[in-house]
Amino acid sequence: MDKKTINKLTGKFDEKQLRELIVYIAGTSEAAGELLLNYCREKDEEVKTDNHALIIESKIKLHWKKAGEIIEEFDMYGGGPESEEDIAYYELGEMEKLIEESEVSWVVRKEILDQLLELVASDNSGFTDYLMDIAFVMCKTKGENLYLANFLDKNAGSYYKDVAARIYLKNGEDEKFIESKKANLQYESDYLELAAYYKKHKDEKKALEIVLEGLHKTNGRLDGIYEYLFRYYKKKKDETALEKLYAGAEKRRWNQDTITELMHGYYQEKGDYKKQKDALIKLISCCDERWLYKLYQQCGQELAEEDFQKEEQEILKVIRKRKISVYFDILMDKDETAEVIEYLMEHQHYGGWGGLDEGHYFSKRLAGSYPREIVEMYRKEVSYYVSLGKEKNYSHAVGVLKEIKGIMKRNKWTDEWDVEYRAFLEEHKRKKLLLGALERAKL
Repeated sequence: MDKKTINKLTGKFDEKQLRELIVYIAGTSEAAGELLLNYCREKDEEVKTDNHALIIESKIKLHWKKAGEIIEEFDMYGGGPESEEDIAYYELGEMEKLIEESEVSWVVRKEILDQLLELVASDNSGFTDYLMDIAFVMCKTKGENLYLANFLDKNAGSYYKDVAARIYLKNGEDEKFIESKKANLQYESDYLELAAYYKKHKDEKKALEIVLEGLHKTNGRLDGIYEYLFRYYKKKKDETALEKLYAGAEKRRWNQDTITELMHGYYQEKGDYKKQKDALIKLISCCDERWLYKLYQQCGQELAEEDFQKEEQEILKVIRKRKISVYFDILMDKDETAEVIEYLMEHQHYGGWGGLDEGHYFSKRLAGSYPREIVEMYRKEVSYYVSLGKEKNYSHAVGVLKEIKGIMKRNKWTDEWDVEYRAFLEEHKRKKLLLGALERAKL
């Protein structure tokens, strides 16, 4: 409808009728209501009125209404369309900016916060972390932050119960912090955080009690607890307690790497060679697999030559059982390659993707000593990938053919390669994609 028609239709309306018209139009859709708010905000910036707070609060409510409807649906189904997700994040972002930049009454903020926190407690929408970020923006005073903490402590999952405890501590509510932490002790971080509080307040006895409780009750890894207790007993020069801690870890048969490494260092400092040796060998069986080779080398450096010769085969057995690729790396470096080539030939993983010989890691290094065996392995790989069809498989096969050619040229088997390659071309002359890949590779 054009401006002239609108003026003609409304020209004789009095103020009451115009207000009724605005109310009617704004109530017909969210878009119309938003247009009215934007118009009023623009006019309010030109000439400050008493309506500024009302306009901001109304816009905040509108942004939350749009976002909340989407998030509630996501929460019901555990997710939703990406396009809807983008809309919700946009509306939340606009709402957050208005709350940060403006003075908004607690009445309005609390109304939205209560609805928002119910979605946090449900934690099924995928928006929980961002909703919590906004919740922190909404709460500006100590009382408001404690209101947030109380809700989380009573209704949220373990992670946000932990957040609640930190809010209590930050706001000087030490008793509530202790109460909340004690009621939600699950992981070692929970026990260590509470112990750190007691230690900060000069109550080492209570801190120790909490950590010892965590040693027996915690879920998950115990690295931090073992470190805490190790350093505590070491500082107190309580060797009996240290040995008991170590023995207890060995009985658990898991999560032993940290305490074993600490005890190894402890025995080394004391000059107790036998216990140092035993701890180092023990570490081979419980360490992260990434450190196996380094620990093998460390054994060679730390152990007396006679002891290393005596223990080496048992150490290698443990390494082979834990990660055979590390075991083979050691054999390769020792130039003991017979077992490696035999294993590769019996357990060929075509293509080397995700297998022991990924990227031909071992076979390339063995090609100098076992050219015939490696060429035979590679021939099987080429045949397998050609049989799969498709351009990417042909490209892989061609790459392996290039490796075969290189090995045969280095060993002066040129005539054999020429005969073999011509036969390969003849066999696959109808495979246009394969021939194209071969031409590009200039074989």
